[in-house]
Amino acid sequence: MKTNKGKVFVAFLCMMMCLSLNAQDLTPGMVVGMWNFSAPNAPYGYQEGTCQIRKTGENLSAVFTIGNAEMTVKEIKRENNSYKCNFYVDGTYVSLTFKQEDKNKLTGNANAEGMVIPVVFTKTVKAV
Repeated sequence: MKTNKGKVFVAFLCMMMCLSLNAQDLTPGMVVGMWNFSAPNAPYGYQEGTCQIRKTGENLSAVFTIGNAEMTVKEIKRENNSYKCNFYVDGTYVSLTFKQEDKNKLTGNANAEGMVIPVVFTKTVKAV
């Protein structure tokens, strides 16, 4: 009987360690960095670009680059497991919602005046 309790305790302890390691994979700080984004359904010229997400104090901000244009997002809000921000692209109000799929991928939707556009972000890996 004592051996079974020990085995159950060890199995429980291993399971808790695995869960804690898995939970660490997707921390809010993981979205910080340089990302390439792709939005194939967006209008021509707006289908791809880069996004640099920065942490300023306790807040997240970003700079989107599409072609030669840069858009600054002063605040990205985290709500549960997703992130939300708003900005203007050539006079069009865009509301972007995305979530982290894994450490190198974000997925979401951009709502541009009623047009919902799927967006995929892929983390830029710098060569060493």
